[in-house]
Amino acid sequence: MAAHDVLFATNDSLTRKRWAKDLYKILLPSVEFNYLVGTGVDSIVQMRTELGKGEGDDLTFGIRKPLVGEGVVGTDVVEGTEEKLRFSNFHVSIEELNHAVDTGGVMDEQRIPYNLMEEAKSALNDWWADKLSDYIMAVLCSDTTFTIAGKTFGPTIVAPDTNHWMTVGAATGSATAETNATAANYMDLSFLDKMKQRAELMNLNGGNYYKVRPLKIGGKNYYRVILHNYCFDILRQNMNAGQWGDIVRAGQKLQLSNVEFEYNGMIVSKSERVCAAPTNAHVYRNVLLGAQAACWAWGGAGESKSTTMAFVPYEADAKRYVMIRGGGILGCQKARFDSIDYGIVVGSAWGAAL
Repeated sequence: MAAHDVLFATNDSLTRKRWAKDLYKILLPSVEFNYLVGTGVDSIVQMRTELGKGEGDDLTFGIRKPLVGEGVVGTDVVEGTEEKLRFSNFHVSIEELNHAVDTGGVMDEQRIPYNLMEEAKSALNDWWADKLSDYIMAVLCSDTTFTIAGKTFGPTIVAPDTNHWMTVGAATGSATAETNATAANYMDLSFLDKMKQRAELMNLNGGNYYKVRPLKIGGKNYYRVILHNYCFDILRQNMNAGQWGDIVRAGQKLQLSNVEFEYNGMIVSKSERVCAAPTNAHVYRNVLLGAQAACWAWGGAGESKSTTMAFVPYEADAKRYVMIRGGGILGCQKARFDSIDYGIVVGSAWGAAL
């Protein structure tokens, strides 16, 4: 079969639709933080894909606020004391992102013993997995400097609010506290305890802040914590061998993916994608995460209304050359209601190579 015959089949609309669906199906499990993603309100990163083609560029996420009324005691009348349900919501806008691969010309197909179409598809999958992993972590870490191709992408990433931000050695988290941090401000178990306590008691003493809602695993409450490798290794080196072994074994018993150890109801993992502070390259914004920490919205980018990804081969120079575009329309944003963070506590700590 001649090379140009293969090009026609590759560019057929049915082939494009099938590969677009395959790209999305293969892509999601390869994203580093896929274990955080789900479609329900109890997921850490709640993903929604119902925005099809022609249905706008904005998705609304909402939460029901807890009831605050006193209730009715004894024989007092109930009727007329009903408390109205209260809701808060926020919007996630979506934006288009594309990347294309040049598979070469017909002579390249002749010379090279690879299926260049399949290699291009695989390369695009790897690229998208890396890009989305960076993007999700930038959102969770509140990396306000994050860009793609030098441009701000998707919803604006904002700094954590005061009560959802802590820095080792400082009363609260702030850009100033990060700037002033030194090697003495490293991650340890006591700071993890402080992060968890802050998550649980956010609204203590009438504070107008949302507690971080824990995850239910095996009937128990847990939070997910992601530490930068440098912070993780410093913490590990400052623990005795027996203590380290005990908490590692506790994590293994949970039988969950991406778990280094479990401590005090916190499931801890590590990642080099945890973002450095914009004002201090040695300070990393580690995160404690609960339910609905962030929302990830996808639009209809493919060949049909229901297809989330686009995978489009296109030809040049009288069909001698084939390029492939992989595209998506998406946006990710940490959950914020009434300008207050909802499901994240950022813990800034010093870290450096051993």
